[in-house]
Parts: sequence; structure tokens; C-alpha cells
Amino acid sequence: ATPFYVESGGQISDTGVIAHYSGAGSEPDWQIEVTDMHRPLPGLIVHTGRVRAGKPTVGDVCWALVDYDRRWDIMRNHTATHLLHAQLRHVLGQHVQQAGSLVAPDRLRFDFTHGSMLTQDELDVITQNVNNLILANYPVRVLQKSYKDAVAEGAMALFGEKYGDVVRVIRTGYPDEKPVSMELCGGTHVTQTAEIGQLIIVSEGSVGAGVRRIEAFTGRGAQQYVQSRLKKLSTAAAYLKASPDELDRKVLDVLAQTQTMEKELIKVRRDQARRDFEARIDQAETINGVRVLAAQVEATDAELLREMSDWARAKLGSAVVALGAALDGKPSLLVAVTQDLVARGLDAGQIVRQAAQAIGGGGGGRPTLAQAGGKDTSKLGEALERVKQIVGEVVPPA
Repeated sequence: ATPFYVESGGQISDTGVIAHYSGAGSEPDWQIEVTDMHRPLPGLIVHTGRVRAGKPTVGDVCWALVDYDRRWDIMRNHTATHLLHAQLRHVLGQHVQQAGSLVAPDRLRFDFTHGSMLTQDELDVITQNVNNLILANYPVRVLQKSYKDAVAEGAMALFGEKYGDVVRVIRTGYPDEKPVSMELCGGTHVTQTAEIGQLIIVSEGSVGAGVRRIEAFTGRGAQQYVQSRLKKLSTAAAYLKASPDELDRKVLDVLAQTQTMEKELIKVRRDQARRDFEARIDQAETINGVRVLAAQVEATDAELLREMSDWARAKLGSAVVALGAALDGKPSLLVAVTQDLVARGLDAGQIVRQAAQAIGGGGGGRPTLAQAGGKDTSKLGEALERVKQIVGEVVPPA
């Protein structure tokens, strides 16, 4: 026999100390720090640890001391999973079944069957309901019952789990009332729900088809989480020169100001880009009577490239405009052809497809406007030169 819990049912093993004392002194003759527990065979329990003092001897009488602060944290989380399970079924429906769990000292993780993401309202109701059960300080009792009687009385059993004729039942609630939770369970639990402290759900998400996962804190973990969040809230409020109560409104004000500044910055950049680009429009060449502007430019996105082609066509009137730029580190090519030149056989889609071969890519579009991407930014100059060659090949000399 051992007071150390062996990992089972999602609850991790206890840790602690095994020590031997030969006299009245406070220091042990030998001591083993227990770091894990195993049950490799039915009836065989193995304590895993490291000798921290002395030399253990077979036959010595020893003390086995569980780390009870850690055990208490685990018990809080374990009982909280039972309350959480009950409230998930109450709020979401009786289709909810446990699909796995982890009960550790620092957190709990609970997997359950449900077909969709929980809404924030559902999470809020579930959290509030569980905390109401905690505050009500219901007794948590350990009962031994026959499997048939336990299930007949409404005890939850895990699907696929094998149970003996006599089972251990964890019943939460007053003896003369309907239980708020009742499950078959071999784990350790608090004796009153108020000992849990509180429950805070910190995440909810999918872990597979039809299976959701909730992670939460209780007890000291919940307290540390709240204190950490309050500290961050106060720090953020101080940075923004606002009180914590005004932080949400202050953040909205800052976001609005930032969006306004971003719009103004975009406008300034585009105005500057237009001035810089219009100075290059005069560099357009005439090939067989067709004005051709082929230039590598600085652009932040494809939309700005299209705007530049509009500026060029507006100033040149009849023209072929070919622009190359590195967008997010990748070469991009745009070709625009005015309608009168389309009638003379020039097609922006065909031009851009041929020219894009130089940058290791391809593209297409309408006869008047087409785009292409590629792989080699260093070859943009070659692609633009290819545009000029294509114009000369398609349009005969005047």
C-alpha cells in the first residue's frame, strides 16, 4: 500500500518524499525524492525517484510523505472537472460526453464531444454556473456502490471504460437532494466545493472532429492568473495614461487615431509615388510609332501598380505601359495597353505572358490590362526589355 496516487483517469501521479528516521533527530538517515509513480502490472506499484540523502536499506521502516500542497491543487482541479462536465451537459445538452482529460496541479484540461465552437455567452454561463456551485460549498462524498446501482442512480460512466461489480462514486451535493454531479471515479477530490476556490476558463478549441477542449485554472492557479492579468491591465492603463476602468475606451481612441494616421500616411506615400512616377513618364520611348513606357518602380502593392499604369495612360494618351516591382520580395509585372493599340494587334495578356518567362513565372489578363508574377526579381529589367521587343515585333514600322 502507498499514500501516493498513481496516474490514472487523467489525474497525474503524486510526488513527495520517502524517508527513514532511526532516532528522535529531525534529519532522516536516508531520503528519496519521489518524482513519479507507475503501475506496470496489476497489484505492482513502482515509486520512481532519486536518493537525496543516505543509503536506503531493505527492511527499514520509513515514512511516505505526499506533497500535499501539490495534491490539494490536483484535487481542486479534479473536482472542478466533474462540475465542469455537469454544466457542459446542462448548458449544451445531454449529448456531451467526456472524451479525455488532464488533471495536473497547475491546470485542468477537459475534452468533450460537441459539434461546434462554444460561443462567448455559453462559456460565460458555464463558468458562472460552475463558480456558483463552488460558492454553494456542496459536500463531495466518496461512495462505494454496485455498478448497476450507481448507473441507475444517474452516475456518469466513461464510454469504453471497464468497471468492476463494485465502483467508486464521487457524489457532489447534499445527501437529501439531487446531486449536482455524480461520476464513477478513482481519483482524489476535495471534501467541499468551496475548497476549489474558483474556476477560470482560459481557452476553448477543437482537437478533432466533434471534439472540443477546455483548459482552465482553479485555486492558486486561478488566483495567480487573475493577479497576472490585473498587473498587465494596470501596466497597460499606465502606458496609455488612463485608469483601468477607462482602458477599453482609451484603446478604441488609440485605434481610431492610428487608423486615421495610417490612412494619411498611405495618401502621403501615394502622392509621393505619383510625383516620382510622373517624372519618369517623360522617359517613354517610341517604338514603330507606339509610345512605350517600361520601368521598374517602387510599389507597396499591386493596387499601386495599377494606379501608376492609370497615371501613365492618362498622361501619354495612346501607349503601352509596362511596370515591374518587387512585391513582398517577389517579382510582379503589369502591362497596360490603351484601346486604340489593342485594335492594332497589341494584347496586354499575351505580352505579359511572354515577358514573364524572364522572371520565371507567368500570368494573364484582359487585352487592356494584365499581370504576372515570378520567382527571380533580379530579372525584372530583362522582362521589361522583352516588352519593348514584343511591341516592335507586333507593330510594323510606320
